Amino acid sequence: MSVIVYRDGVMAADTRAYSGDSTPIGHKMKIFRLTDGSLVGIATNKPGLGEALVNWFNAGCTHEALPDGELVFSALLVRPTGDVFLYSDSPYPSGPLAGHYFAIGSGDRYALGAFAMDATAEQAVSAACMFDVWCSTPIAVLKLYEDDDGEPVGEGVDEGDEPADAEEDPQISE
Repeated sequence: MSVIVYRDGVMAADTRAYSGDSTPIGHKMKIFRLTDGSLVGIATNKPGLGEALVNWFNAGCTHEALPDGELVFSALLVRPTGDVFLYSDSPYPSGPLAGHYFAIGSGDRYALGAFAMDATAEQAVSAACMFDVWCSTPIAVLKLYEDDDGEPVGEGVDEGDEPADAEEDPQISE
């Protein structure tokens, strides 16, 4: 139902809003910058759970702030240090993980295949969108650092930020 990837300081994701077996109902953000500068990408088929989990991460992952109900999700968390953690249906992370690239969601196999051929994060998501029926453009991108000096990017994503227009989507070069 999603593809979320991380490689070389860049997190990228498709933006298809989950709608079960029906026609997609629109687009939404699946990747976020937390108040501490970390990046998190959340894949879930539970409406509203992704946003509730962002609030939980921003609250310091406390038990009191944990969303109610069944936790059905996968998440990649990248700390400002570059440490990567995986969450899978649990408030307890695995990590820090060692690796050159990471992918979660229904399109993860396509993205990992693209990564194996040296694709960028955006190209890996584009490949997943081509072959996984549950993923779709436009592609959202967040950088862990502004530039090569290792300085973290600002303090979060503005409320009004939306994915780029489909015409501006990155394409895999031939």
